[in-house]
Amino acid sequence: MTRYTVVALTVGVALAVACASTTPGSAARSPQGNAHSTPSSPPSAAQALRTCVDRWNQDNMVGWGPTLVSISVRRLRAREADHLGIYDHRPHCTASLAVFAPRDTQTGCSGEAVMPGHPKFCVSTEATFVCVINKLGGYECSRYADGAPPLRNKNARTNERGVLTLDVALVGTHATPPLAWQRRYPHIDGFIHPWRREGKLRPGLTFDQAGGTRHYHGTCFVGTEFTHDTAALRCVSDVQFDPCFPPTANWNRRGTIIACAAAGSTSFGRFVITRRS
Repeated sequence: MTRYTVVALTVGVALAVACASTTPGSAARSPQGNAHSTPSSPPSAAQALRTCVDRWNQDNMVGWGPTLVSISVRRLRAREADHLGIYDHRPHCTASLAVFAPRDTQTGCSGEAVMPGHPKFCVSTEATFVCVINKLGGYECSRYADGAPPLRNKNARTNERGVLTLDVALVGTHATPPLAWQRRYPHIDGFIHPWRREGKLRPGLTFDQAGGTRHYHGTCFVGTEFTHDTAALRCVSDVQFDPCFPPTANWNRRGTIIACAAAGSTSFGRFVITRRS
């Protein structure tokens, strides 16, 4: 499987333990459900895990299932960090997902297991995809399973729409309110679809002004490995940007401005098509 170089055009998408934080003004709950901390106090381990799960589902991760999952607040392993290009030693909301694929009508699962509860899919726990939350609340994922570690400490699963459910409910925890961008904008796999039908950015979304008027230019192609949004593209300059979003269906022409961003970002990089694909 080809591994792409992915460059986020937006600024400041550093990873943090934002997945484990509650929203301002909310109090963490004890296992009995009683408030026991101030808004500035860290959440309990159970509530932190609940927030990781809630953020995943609020990101609308439709491209990630059905499969078996280990989700936790932890540090990345070395091979996982290599797959994502992230070398941050702090703990983050991290989901390891067993490799999965539709079951072949002729060969079945070719020796691998059938996904429990989903007979049309196969699953292998010998290698994993990995997704890590960023400070915007969007999960950054790698689909490159070659060389990845096997699934360990399975504690959840996703269905065919990517909805994640823990094997054991977290008693005494409370739902995490969605982030502003999750409430306001249509998004798939954590990536905001930035354009209105008439080809203008949705209100509240902007092009990144870092670097002044500079923009990237080159060629864009249909398809991406990072979202199931059918409108998404990958664009190539001296580096590759993925995913990117065109303003209209008639995008493959010189001068069209394409918007590229990281998961959860409301600020988009400007990519201008100078060569048709």
